[in-house]
Amino acid sequence: MRLVHLADLHLGFRAYNRLTTTGVNRREADVSIAFREALDKSIELKPDLVLIAGDVFHVPRPGNLAVVQAQKELMRFRQKCKAEVVVIAGNHESIKSSDNRCILELLGLIPDITVVTSQPEAVIACNAQVKVFCLPHNSLEQTEHIQIRPDPDFAYNLLMLHGTVDSDRINDYGGYDIPADVMELAWDYVACGHYHTFTHLGRNAYYAGAIERTSNDIWKEAEEDKGLIEFDLSSHTAKFHALSSPRRTLDLPIIDASGKDAQTIDRSIAEQAAKFDIADKLVRQRVINLPKSVQLQLDYRQLRSLQTAAVHYLFDPRPVTEADPTNAGIVVPKQSSLNEQVKDYLQDWNLSPGIDRDRFVTQGVAYLD
Repeated sequence: MRLVHLADLHLGFRAYNRLTTTGVNRREADVSIAFREALDKSIELKPDLVLIAGDVFHVPRPGNLAVVQAQKELMRFRQKCKAEVVVIAGNHESIKSSDNRCILELLGLIPDITVVTSQPEAVIACNAQVKVFCLPHNSLEQTEHIQIRPDPDFAYNLLMLHGTVDSDRINDYGGYDIPADVMELAWDYVACGHYHTFTHLGRNAYYAGAIERTSNDIWKEAEEDKGLIEFDLSSHTAKFHALSSPRRTLDLPIIDASGKDAQTIDRSIAEQAAKFDIADKLVRQRVINLPKSVQLQLDYRQLRSLQTAAVHYLFDPRPVTEADPTNAGIVVPKQSSLNEQVKDYLQDWNLSPGIDRDRFVTQGVAYLD
């Protein structure tokens, strides 16, 4: 018996104010294309079960286009693939107020798609051979009340949740911690969502990662593949399938402006853009040790041209942080980073009894990152 594990689709994600020829935000269209490819790959794999571990939508109230496309693609999937689908809510689409409903409930109206939005719930699937214990984002708010364990009456016991395993794996704010004692039980598979990078957590636990680059810092993911996991429950073997559609992301080599004039820096910027072919890509160009006086002399017509060529071109100048011969011997003191300032601030925070100071600081800085 085989399953497919998807997570962090972020349908409806928008960025950079670039539009397609039909007037759709370019990045929203990219995510939609990646979603379609992920479902096509799932159809090709012919699994028995599909798990979608949260953040199907990027916001609790996505635009009509995202909602219609999600329903349309899942209906198409159900017509071509017999696999049952189980979906949980992530932090991005979860709601807190009792007078609202989670948008995912609409997807639950599609035959053989089960949606769990708030409370812990066990879903029986695959002719009662599989029991899927679902922990959506809201259910992790009070982890001390979660008491679940594998059920010996079923051939396969799966756990699906959306949250943070540890503070080293955070690329998005708003997630709850996953109870360690729950993770350590003898599950046949643990499908995690929230962290956007494909990660094997040990034993049979995995983050599938996102299907596109939609996190707060896409540059950390520039070289990563995005895709889905195929897992064989009988042999406990996993295979990651990378998608081809996610838009290429380039974090270009840093240019050190120390001792260089504006014309030299302009040439370096142009050479790197040409060397790496930035057309239709997401691009960041960092320039360090750049005096303000030199920055003002750069060719901004060239920068605007590069911004037009790429879907997104981020010019990221950084000021001088140490003695520079171009500054006539003046030493600009290196200031503490924002991370260091936050760390110092959290070290002095008045904590409630029983809260571990080191873990509090580490997680706070990780959220900032």
